[in-house]
Amino acid sequence: MTTPRKLHIKSYGCQMNVYDAQRMVDTLAGEGFVETASAEDADLVILNTCHIREKASEKVYSELGRLRVAKDEAARAGREMKIAVAGCVAQAEGAEIINRAPTVDIVVGPQSYHHLPELLKRAKETGRALETEFPVEDKFGFLPQPKPDAIRARGISAFVTVQEGCDKFCTFCVVPYTRGAEVSRPVARIIDDVMQLADNGVREFTLIGQNVNAYHGEGPDGRVWSLGRLLQRLAEIPGVTRLRYSTSHPRDVDDSLIAA
Repeated sequence: MTTPRKLHIKSYGCQMNVYDAQRMVDTLAGEGFVETASAEDADLVILNTCHIREKASEKVYSELGRLRVAKDEAARAGREMKIAVAGCVAQAEGAEIINRAPTVDIVVGPQSYHHLPELLKRAKETGRALETEFPVEDKFGFLPQPKPDAIRARGISAFVTVQEGCDKFCTFCVVPYTRGAEVSRPVARIIDDVMQLADNGVREFTLIGQNVNAYHGEGPDGRVWSLGRLLQRLAEIPGVTRLRYSTSHPRDVDDSLIAA
């Protein structure tokens, strides 16, 4: 029997990163990884970074300094530890991270973490792997569904991504450059996600996106659905007792959302 490899993920910032971290766990489970609460014990440590807060990059480099010590100690004990930087700092500063932090093996942007198994293989073959391009394919079509036992272990609340990216380009904000243009997931896929979660005990759902009430996904009727209409449909699913959403923009509040 193969001994499971240990995975530790430290997430910074928004709810989307919490969701992304869980999907990375689900993605890497197929590669034989199980979660551990200790970075020192891990075979793979992922820093899932956020670029919104002040001094975000400095916090990442400070954490990488501590992980370098842990990686050296693992090597002395005859164990290999891989370190990956994911998320928005990785997207914005990928090349600089590679140059400044030789202890980092993988740098991957938030739209490409479904490629982590491939990036691990590439890092093993070539030493390091960097992927911060915005991929053509929708990552949600490639992410494995979480196993029922994983859903139940996470409790009765869950995040569900319905939208990513932002088209507002506010002067002070980096999100359009790190998460890309607004993309809304099809209604049918969101319904499938919520039904699977509800079937395994989740009762409170937070729909998330960088600008979630700009949601404009394709409905099963072939028309574009608003967030309000999506909420009305999800409320009909057995087991759903509470719906929340975050983060929103006041400019995109419409009558259907108020009605919902």
